[in-house]
Amino acid sequence: MPERFNLTRIEEPLDAYDAEGHADLAATLDTPVATGEMLTSFGEHAALIEAGSSGFVQPDAPRVGGITPFLQISALADYKGRALAPHFVMEIHVHLSAAYPRTAWVEHFEWLEPMFDERLELKDGRMVIPNRGGLGLSLSEQAAAWTTESAVFGSGT
Repeated sequence: MPERFNLTRIEEPLDAYDAEGHADLAATLDTPVATGEMLTSFGEHAALIEAGSSGFVQPDAPRVGGITPFLQISALADYKGRALAPHFVMEIHVHLSAAYPRTAWVEHFEWLEPMFDERLELKDGRMVIPNRGGLGLSLSEQAAAWTTESAVFGSGT
């Protein structure tokens, strides 16, 4: 039924942890299902991927524990032939998506821009990978002001 709308994907149609339900739904549709943005570990993503629950895997690097587990998820997704559409924090995911061997989609949230001094460049509907060091971003003074406490580490006292 959704095929008549020529959709790229149907995102999060069921509870994020319902691997079996997503697999059943994915088997009935020509439009790929996308899910995983709310999951918090490699194991949770692996269960969805192994069940054939989605055509698009949507890991969120901060939510799954960082870049290493994100890369483990994306390696399994690639092995299983899945597309990648990371969730949120595009400033991190633009780099990780660029390293994915298949076409990847990155969500764009303009309302996150006040957090960083730098802006991601968009050109012809695509994000341009920054050539700055590291992840290529720094927290803005506004974001630093949101911090209510601070600590000094390594002072030895």
